Amino acid sequence: MSDPDRPRVRGVVLAGGRSTRFGDADKALATFEGRPLVARAVDAVAAATDRPPLLSVATDEQAERLGDALGDRPVEPVRDDPSLSGPLAGLAAAVAATDAPWLFACACDMPLVSPESIEALRARLPATDAATERTATEGGERPEAVVPIVDGYDQPLHALYRRSALDHALGDLAAGDALMALLDGLAVERVAAEAVDAPLAEATTNVNTRAELAALREGDPRE
Repeated sequence: MSDPDRPRVRGVVLAGGRSTRFGDADKALATFEGRPLVARAVDAVAAATDRPPLLSVATDEQAERLGDALGDRPVEPVRDDPSLSGPLAGLAAAVAATDAPWLFACACDMPLVSPESIEALRARLPATDAATERTATEGGERPEAVVPIVDGYDQPLHALYRRSALDHALGDLAAGDALMALLDGLAVERVAAEAVDAPLAEATTNVNTRAELAALREGDPRE
């Protein structure tokens, strides 16, 4: 999906979590509409970014297991940074693995992420990233992240990050820091889900438990 008039975006699907709330099964391999959750995320990200997605994993065994589920889909596995925790570890791995000026990050447990939901954020980049443009954030700074807001809450696991700014902000964090601490160190452009013509609210739906996945299968993703 390369376009010379837009900043390059590399996608990363964050899949290094332990799925502790999902029971004994690997959440990333659970299926929705016939495809593993990780495959649904990889397909959407691949369709809306400029190179095959990065896939952040915690171990080589996890990379092999998810690779089997992905089949011939082109992905580049990267190992989570051991100095950080949770999604931050995967973001740090992605920063080190690409020179793309922007990263789109999403969790592997978002069954409804779509090319359209990613494009709704990516479409903000030409205006906010052009040399003559300076601001779309409250503080008048050039945005370093583009983050949806759904029901009043930031959705940092379906978001765009300027790679250089992300690298700097991650350097100020440590193991045990929460994902929301990352946003505190970035100039964030927040995008209200209802303000764009794309299913951002649905796309940011994640499934932490079997019950949440069952509700999604029954057609009510917000339950």
